[in-house]
Amino acid sequence: MKLRMIFVMFFFAAAAGIVRADGLLIPIRPDLRVRNSWAVKYHKVHIKVRDQVADVSIDQAFVNTRAGAIEVQYLFPIPPAAAIDSLTLLVDGKEFRGRILRAEEARRAYEEVVRTKRDPALLEYVNYGLFRTSAFPLLPGKAVRVVVHYTDICKKDRDMVEVFYPLNTEKFSTLAIDEVEVRTDILAKSPISSVYSPTHPVNIDRLAPEHVIASYKIERQIPSDDFRLLYHESRDSVGAKVLSYRPKDQEKGFFLLMASPTLGTEKTAIVPKDMIIALDRSGSMSGDKINQAKASLEFVLRNLNADDRFNVIAYNESVDLLFEGLAANERGNVDKALRMLDRIDASGSTNIHDALTAAIKAIGPAGSGKRSKYIFFLTDGLPTIGLTSESAILGDTATANQKAKARIFAMGIGYDVNVRLLDRLAGENRGVSSYVKEKEPLEAKISSLYSKLKNPIMTDLSVELSGVKTSMTYPEVIPDLFDGSQLIMVGRYDHPGPTDLVISGNYGGSSRTFHYPVDLARISDKFSYAFVEQIWAMRRIGFLLDQIQLNGRSGEVVDELVRLSRLYGIITPYTSFLADERTDLSSMTYLRREGDAAARDLSANNIGGKGQLNASNRLTLNNAVTANNSSFAGVGSAQIGQSNVANYESNQTERLANVQNLSLNNRALYKRGRQWIDSTVSDRDISTLNAEARPVAQFSEEYFRLAASNSIVDNQILAMQQPGEEMIVSIRGQVYRITAAK
Repeated sequence: MKLRMIFVMFFFAAAAGIVRADGLLIPIRPDLRVRNSWAVKYHKVHIKVRDQVADVSIDQAFVNTRAGAIEVQYLFPIPPAAAIDSLTLLVDGKEFRGRILRAEEARRAYEEVVRTKRDPALLEYVNYGLFRTSAFPLLPGKAVRVVVHYTDICKKDRDMVEVFYPLNTEKFSTLAIDEVEVRTDILAKSPISSVYSPTHPVNIDRLAPEHVIASYKIERQIPSDDFRLLYHESRDSVGAKVLSYRPKDQEKGFFLLMASPTLGTEKTAIVPKDMIIALDRSGSMSGDKINQAKASLEFVLRNLNADDRFNVIAYNESVDLLFEGLAANERGNVDKALRMLDRIDASGSTNIHDALTAAIKAIGPAGSGKRSKYIFFLTDGLPTIGLTSESAILGDTATANQKAKARIFAMGIGYDVNVRLLDRLAGENRGVSSYVKEKEPLEAKISSLYSKLKNPIMTDLSVELSGVKTSMTYPEVIPDLFDGSQLIMVGRYDHPGPTDLVISGNYGGSSRTFHYPVDLARISDKFSYAFVEQIWAMRRIGFLLDQIQLNGRSGEVVDELVRLSRLYGIITPYTSFLADERTDLSSMTYLRREGDAAARDLSANNIGGKGQLNASNRLTLNNAVTANNSSFAGVGSAQIGQSNVANYESNQTERLANVQNLSLNNRALYKRGRQWIDSTVSDRDISTLNAEARPVAQFSEEYFRLAASNSIVDNQILAMQQPGEEMIVSIRGQVYRITAAK
């Protein structure tokens, strides 16, 4: 569809179907910066996508946070190629007209604000268009409501459609925003197979094969990245799409695979499952734990599918099976299981070895593959009786499971579990481990996990890019595809160009293979799918942390962990020494020593609160589907994972003042004294960098010429510089030293 000029209204009164959008206020007084003068009260966005056309509505409220009234202008950065023709602003019923500035005129307007305010924050939008109004008053403490409506043409890359919304201007808000919501309603002509946001966690509601609603909502926070949502249409029973990114020629590229069952076809393809529920009834489960476990397992039993089979095992020092083998999902069998649960009390020790042996025996051999097999193993303690050796438990379980080929899902309840044992138990038996905090409600956690496993569609998957050598793919063990689930897999590839994606497995109980055409990028621009590289790096770091936790530290693993963390700014509690101003980023001897100390601590803590905290930190990285968030200038980046149990219990985000993440750039800035050092050159000595870098004074004519020739990605770096600070950055192969404005 050709880009067309569309008349756009900007109105104040509430109306049906309003979609909300994003802008910012610029104080007219030259002494007031863009930040610290106003805050956003709420920001709600409704995007309706029909035939690649996005109808966008914005409802936003601003409030003056200063003591006196101020005059402001409303600015709305217009994404490149957006089909916006006109906008009008209404404040308290009074119309404030504005106009749309294009290309060079918009760039000059952005630069004018940067010069006047001595604030580079708007440089990131230099390549955007601009809607700008005349000045209007903003009274102290009084909210001003702004309602915007515009229409945009969504970018399309072959059969992948992207919905874009400029959300990151909210980072200028002085205070946390009460509510931010972006609701994207997509109605396509063909079934929508994949829906994915690389920037924000979204909730996917599939109303029909062609109709999806994706929602993002936060409270009392400030978003720092623009909103991107990708969707792919497919008539295949299993839809799949590969995104690729190759920033440098002659080097391996990065790929991200999305695969999911197509709504409407999967109901007839649900694979009957055999499920064994193994419940720890040892003394430490007494009280609320055992009561919540029994209530949640009742939910599981009442929600089995018609053709499913099951058994229940209750274990302490002894192991009791409800049935000899597997029982059909019939009312009499379920009622018998519920009566058994009702009689269970908590006492005695924990015999993990024999419980696993009994579960695998009860589930039986794999057979023809027409049934999926899952063991749901719950424990809140360490193995204290019978065979208690980790190696013995794991070895015997693996041997026994060779014929059954059951996936084991291990859930550790509370802090008295061995996370290394449970992680290896799940990992070596093609399952997943998860953990419940000491005071976290157990019922919701178990019910949520089972709901995801309820309807298997395709099991025992294998994935191949024909004729292409792939490496470092995560997850290493490909999970089954369930109704409503989506596989996100990342990895490296060696040769670009056209190829064939082949996904094989048991679909609906029968062997089946799907083929999809793929064109792996030869060389990528900085805007397309750069997030693929960062998500790969996050999962790679999670894998390296797993190796340390499960197998002990090694020099090679520690070196790569430090290198990746430094380059991408993916800072965890185990690499937080990179944020210390005293750390010499160019000294591998020092970095190796600090990394080795952190690795020793990680491998030593696999029980207790610290053990579960470590497991949670690793799972966050292993399951990453969105890129690391950008930093707020002057605030610092968020650490991935918590450093102590208190912060873990409260989900407290820990910030690193000396690190700035640049999500568009796949890099970071590290503060050393008054200087911020670009991570891409951080392996070089600072004195050498200062001597070789080209000096450019902030806000000088040369500075603005540099900004004018930069991409949005390059200017994101310059936009982070604060008063009195310097930067050493690499832009298009040239190292610059951006000196502080005088």
